Amino acid sequence: MKISKSMVAVAAATTLVLAGCGADSGTGGGSANATADGEALAQEAAEMVDEYRAVPTPDDLGAPIDVSELDGETIYSIPIDSGAEFYADGETAMAEVAAEAGVDFVTFPSDGTQTSYQQGIQQAINSGAGAILLNGPLPETLGPQIDAARDAGIPVVPLHINDMEDETSEGLEYEAFAPFNLAARLMALDAIAHHEGAPVNALIIESSETGPAEDMVGTMQQVLDEFGPEGSKATVMNVAVPQWATRIQDEVQSNLLRDPTINAVLPIYDNMATYAAPGIQQAAGGRDVPIFTFNGTPSILKMVADGTVAMNVAENPDWVAHVNIDTAFRAMLGEEPVPGVSGPVRVIDETNVEETGNPPRSGEGFGDEYRDAYRELWGLS
Repeated sequence: MKISKSMVAVAAATTLVLAGCGADSGTGGGSANATADGEALAQEAAEMVDEYRAVPTPDDLGAPIDVSELDGETIYSIPIDSGAEFYADGETAMAEVAAEAGVDFVTFPSDGTQTSYQQGIQQAINSGAGAILLNGPLPETLGPQIDAARDAGIPVVPLHINDMEDETSEGLEYEAFAPFNLAARLMALDAIAHHEGAPVNALIIESSETGPAEDMVGTMQQVLDEFGPEGSKATVMNVAVPQWATRIQDEVQSNLLRDPTINAVLPIYDNMATYAAPGIQQAAGGRDVPIFTFNGTPSILKMVADGTVAMNVAENPDWVAHVNIDTAFRAMLGEEPVPGVSGPVRVIDETNVEETGNPPRSGEGFGDEYRDAYRELWGLS
């Protein structure tokens, strides 16, 4: 998740209606309003989603590197919020990966404030870190601190902030990216496939102060325009990150009561689904209003298993950790970065959710091949 300076200003939730493919849809759910053209589009969407249901393979990891000379070095990581489940899982995974090369890994206990990020970078500089990872905090908000790290000869590496098709953050050479727009595309395509040719009237939940939000929403809207049956459209509901627990349920409920034709809910981050699901139950308990979301958090995969969430575009925090640490190793060694490097995604739904464990576990369902591939890449096997 990419948070901007405006996160500190908690905005009230707002609703913006974006035009879709044409006229308003009819009653939502099922395929009652399906047309032959719509069914063909839904089938095409289903086929594109299906490509991502299989276990990913570790291809194109970059040129081999020798990490033996990094033994005894230290990597400092500054997560956007060290207490958030997604980031906590990732930090633990990165520590385990770094240890394989004899590299110490320190997670600074950040609390989501700029002050804590600044303190973390200064502590890393004072400790003589080999690299500093920005696991969520925006580099453009930490210019003086990054300059100080650069002056100390310490590379700063942003993680999981920009989409894999974006350029590296300005002024920095190394970055590990994320599949934000691919996830958004798959979410919208699966919503289309689910309704089997009927118009999709989607409620998208975003947090506009997070960096990926604008592009993710735009990608969903583009997919609805390109592949949605005639009459498909989207309503975008904006809730600031600190308000998720207090506003999402009520706002989802209000939108569903205001527009009974809404037949899909697409939260751009899966923790939003925790609060969206009861809002759907309160306002549309008898209607088919599935949730399609992104991240692969175990608690949300459990909601896939129990049928509360229809689909999750899952990441594997352990695989992402290998991508992140590989990027850090290359920065510390002065090796060429891997362009657009990102962890893969896997579509998890009722057809394969059992592969994530019972109950679902972080990173389960992605196989083990990538671990051996990275060890070989680093000269550790």
